[in-house]
Amino acid sequence: MPRSIPVIFFLALCVSHSLLAQNDPFKIVDQDKLPYGNSYEKWEKTTPYTHTWHVAQNHPAASDNNPGTLEAPWKTISKAARELQPGHKVIIHQGTYFETIVPARGGESPERMITYQAAENEKVIVTGAFQVDPSELELSQGWQTGDVMVSHYDDVIPEKGKVWQYNLRNVDFQGYNPFGMLNLMQDQEWLDYKKVNMKAHFQKRGWVLIDGKRLEQVTRPVDLSNKPDGAWFSEHNGLRIHIRFPSGKDPTNSRLQLVVKEQLFSPETYGLAYIKIKGIHFLYAANGFPVPQRGIISAARGHHWIIEDCIIEGANSLGVDLGNEMWHTQTQPITGFHIFRRNVVKNCGIAGLQGMRATSYLVEDNLFENIGWHNAEHGWESGAIKFHLSTNTLIRRNVFRNIIYAPGIWLDYLASQNCRITGNVFTGITSARGAVYIEVSRGLIDIDHNVMHKTRSQYWISGDYGAGGSALYTDGSDSIRFYNNLAFDIENTGFGAYANAARIVAGRGGTDRNHSVTHNIFAGCGKHGIEFPNIHNFANHNVYSSMPAGYLKIKNPAPELLLDLKAWQDYYGWEKNGQLVSDPGFKLDEETLTLTFDSTLLNGTDAGPFQKGKDFRNGIEIDPRYNAE
Repeated sequence: MPRSIPVIFFLALCVSHSLLAQNDPFKIVDQDKLPYGNSYEKWEKTTPYTHTWHVAQNHPAASDNNPGTLEAPWKTISKAARELQPGHKVIIHQGTYFETIVPARGGESPERMITYQAAENEKVIVTGAFQVDPSELELSQGWQTGDVMVSHYDDVIPEKGKVWQYNLRNVDFQGYNPFGMLNLMQDQEWLDYKKVNMKAHFQKRGWVLIDGKRLEQVTRPVDLSNKPDGAWFSEHNGLRIHIRFPSGKDPTNSRLQLVVKEQLFSPETYGLAYIKIKGIHFLYAANGFPVPQRGIISAARGHHWIIEDCIIEGANSLGVDLGNEMWHTQTQPITGFHIFRRNVVKNCGIAGLQGMRATSYLVEDNLFENIGWHNAEHGWESGAIKFHLSTNTLIRRNVFRNIIYAPGIWLDYLASQNCRITGNVFTGITSARGAVYIEVSRGLIDIDHNVMHKTRSQYWISGDYGAGGSALYTDGSDSIRFYNNLAFDIENTGFGAYANAARIVAGRGGTDRNHSVTHNIFAGCGKHGIEFPNIHNFANHNVYSSMPAGYLKIKNPAPELLLDLKAWQDYYGWEKNGQLVSDPGFKLDEETLTLTFDSTLLNGTDAGPFQKGKDFRNGIEIDPRYNAE
C-alpha cells in the first residue's frame, strides 16, 4: 500500500492542473474527459531539437545563401521550409515576410517535430499583401469612372472624386490571380443558387486596402461614383483595377496594398505530419469560398500538427483548414490529431477553422471574432469552427465573439462521436443556425459549462426562424447531453431540436431521441427554453427566468404543445427539480467579458457553469482562456 501513495499523489497533481485550468468563476470540472468516459488522448511530447536555424529578414547580412545561423541568417522563411529536417526548428526574427511558406517535409514523431517559431518578443508577420508604389498609379481611362462620372448610360453627373487605375500585368501571381477569380466555390453540390443572394459568391477574391482598411468592391465601374468612403472595381480579366480613394485621401497620402496570395502556409505534398507553428502573425489571404477548404494556414490533409500562439487574420474566406479539404478527396491513412491552441482568429469572411474528418482534435484557449461577414451562410460551409465527421474531439475554453452569417460551432455529418464542447463563451452570434449547431450526428456529444449570450436569427431561406437565433440547435441528431450551460438574451430557443426524419444518413433518417438537458440556466429566451421534437428526451434541474408564455415545447405527437414548467412536471415527469426564478439581471460586456447578475437569486440550485458562492453583482471576468493575455 505505501508504494501506491506517490503514484496517487502524482495523478492528483496531473488532474488538479487540468481542473484548475479554467479561470476562477467557472466550476471546477474535469475538462479532459470525453462523453464515453475516456480522457482526451494527449500525444505531444518535448522535442529535443537536433538543430536550430535562423531567419532574419532585417539582418544586414541576411541571405538565403548563408548557413542559416544567428550571425549569418537566411533571408526568407521559404528557404527554411526547403531545408528543415525532422527534429529541426527555425527561429524567425522580426520582419514582414511577403511569401507563401511551402514545407518540403514534415516530422516523424512527437519527439521529431519540425517547428516554425517566431523569436521570443519579436513581431513576425507573414503577409499576402504587397504595397503599391503611388508612382505606378494613373488616372482611370477607358471606363466611365474618370474625371466625369456616369451613373447610367449617358446620364452625366458632376465629378465626385478622381478614380485611379493600377495595372496588374507586372505582378508575379505565381499562377493565382484573385482579381480575376470569383469567390464561387468549386463544388457547388449543395449551393441552391436560385434561392439565395449570390452577390458575395460572384465577387472577386482579391482585396484592396487603404491604410489597412479593406475597401468595398463593386461590380460596375459606374458604382464608384456613389462611394465617398472609397471602393474598387476589377476589369473582367483581373489585370487592371480601378480605385476610388476615400474622401480626403489620394495616392500621395495613403498606403495602398493589394492582397494577392491564396495561402500563406501550405505544403504541396499531401499528408505531411508532425509540424508545429508558433507565435507567427499570418495576415491577409485572398482565398475562395469552401469547398474545397483552403485556409491561410493549411495542413494539406496532414496529421499531428500543432498551431499555437498565432494570429490568423484577414482571410477573404477561411482562416485555417486542418482536414481532408472536401468530401471528394482521397482519405489519407491517418487524419486529424491536430492541436489548435491559444490563437487569435479574426476578420475571416466565411469561417475561422475547418476540418473534414476531424479526428481527435484539441481546440483550446482560442479567440474567434469577426467571422462570417461575407453574407454567404447559405453556401452551408460557414462557422467560426466547422467540422465534418468529427470523433474524439475536444473544444474547450474558447471565446466566440461577433460572428455573423455563421454559427459559432457547426459539427456536421456524423460529427458527434465522443466529442465535447465545454467551458466556452459565445457572444454576439447572428446566424441561421445558432451559437452551436449539430447536424445529422449520432452517438454521444457533451455540450457543457458554456456561456451563450446574445444570439440573433439570420433566418432560413424559407423565411421562418428555424434554428436561427438559438443557443443550441440540432438537426436529425441523437444523444446530445446539454448541461450546466448559461443561455441568456436568446432571440429564439435555448435548446432546440428538429427530427428531420427524411434526411437519410448512414442508412436511416433522424430521430432526435435521447437528448438530455439538465442543470442549465435559460434566461430571456424569445421563443422557448427547450424545444423537443418528441417525448423521447429528458430534462431536469434547469432554471428558467424571464421566459415568454409556452416556453417549453413538444412538437410530436401532434398537436404540438406549448407548455410551462408545471405542465412538464405534471404530464411528463420532466423537471421535477426544475425552477422558475426572478430575473437575476444577466449582463455581459462583450469586450471585457465581464458578467454581472444577482447570484443570490440562484441559491439552492446547481444550474449553470459557475462556482457557488461567487458574488457576480459587481461584475466578474469570465474569459475562460487559460493563460489568456
